[in-house]
Amino acid sequence: MPAPRPHPDEIVVEIPGSVRRRREIRMLTLFVVAALPVGAIVWLLVTPAVAALYMVAQTLFLWFGLRRRHSPVLRLSPDGLSYEPGRFHIRCAWADVDALGPVDLPDGRVEALVLAEGHLHWAVDPQTKRQVQARGWDRIIPIGNFEPEWEWGRIGQAFRDWAPWVFELPEPER
Repeated sequence: MPAPRPHPDEIVVEIPGSVRRRREIRMLTLFVVAALPVGAIVWLLVTPAVAALYMVAQTLFLWFGLRRRHSPVLRLSPDGLSYEPGRFHIRCAWADVDALGPVDLPDGRVEALVLAEGHLHWAVDPQTKRQVQARGWDRIIPIGNFEPEWEWGRIGQAFRDWAPWVFELPEPER
């Protein structure tokens, strides 16, 4: 599927490096902890050197897979929004935004735009599409991950320029 042509005034926002590093360290810690039980068994059955080699190899393998994942992107333009976390894309017009406020996602509570209805544009496979729609993620565009104080950053400026009424929206229902 061809990518849409970017608008000349489009603003592209990515997750800050500090947030990416924090997530990466958390996942790296999880990978090491996951390798410990098997490493302990290998330690007892073979040798400590083989156990250490196994743990390092497993951790590096999983870490490499994590680093190859797509980094989320938020695109804002006068025409609307596009949220691209990697395995699916959401595209909508500004008029489709129904609420603004904190929502609970797997990564925790985050400030987000909530759409009146799902606007899933693309998913990597049918299973991902079903999962995203079943969990309601096709209606949520998290903006707090991109800029913690988004009201005063590029996202907030885009809202003020193209959809100032977004600041007046109610908070989402839980």
